[in-house]
Amino acid sequence: MLDEILNREISSETPEEISLSEIQKISQTLAKIRISYDDEIHKNEIKVYEELAESLFEVRLSKYLEDNYKGKGFDEFVFNILDKIKELYISLLSGNLIFNDGKILCKVMKDTIIENIELKKGDLIFLDLQKALALWTAEYITPCKIVS
Repeated sequence: MLDEILNREISSETPEEISLSEIQKISQTLAKIRISYDDEIHKNEIKVYEELAESLFEVRLSKYLEDNYKGKGFDEFVFNILDKIKELYISLLSGNLIFNDGKILCKVMKDTIIENIELKKGDLIFLDLQKALALWTAEYITPCKIVS
């Protein structure tokens, strides 16, 4: 199960492609254990699987950070989010964002309501970093950069 996926990942220089169907199968099996049993043996078994899942995440994350490999498979979206975090971080620290009073200027990409304000595509709004990152990840806004 997870130990096999972790072993494959550790043995490979690049991220392995892990299919969603493979993860669903493992997840369903472990969900049945969680639901069916409430004894210490099974609680410890689940804890081992949680540790394996954490290790798998850390190995895949280290490959992303060290080698700039993109994730493949069921968790590709995680690496897309990390790309946005990295881009926002670098842009902020390198002075490439319009930053004022702790907020960054953002362009609205989809009609939405933010902080009880109805916004249309193309509108501009200053947002705190955390909110801007969340909305950028959801593709509602994009941070305005000084230099593209």
